[in-house]
Amino acid sequence: MSIFNSIKEAFIRASVHNGKVRARQELINMSDRQLEDFGFSKELLLEGVKAWPWRADTGSETTVSAVVVNASAKPVQDQRIISQAINELSSYTDRELAELGVTRNGIEEAVRYGRPAVEGVFESHKHAA
Repeated sequence: MSIFNSIKEAFIRASVHNGKVRARQELINMSDRQLEDFGFSKELLLEGVKAWPWRADTGSETTVSAVVVNASAKPVQDQRIISQAINELSSYTDRELAELGVTRNGIEEAVRYGRPAVEGVFESHKHAA
């Protein structure tokens, strides 16, 4: 096995582990009723990632709800969308940005929080986002 295969496998293991950690965090925040509906065990979740797959009934095959999968993937998707929007606006000329009411230095802030004059976003609301 080459060094690159070892690195690739280590990266894959780390990515899978990170996914389990994120999924666990999302599941821990759910109510006991939701966990029961999805078929997860609160006790196994509290044991941590080592208790994967956290199923209350390991005998039956149930699938993870799309809601859980989407909730754990959302922050990554949001970051990618934000980066794309920042890159898009960065390619605009200063005149085009001025027409949008955005300065070149304020591109990232406008993408993340909106434009104060248009969306009604104020300094106190930025910290909540």
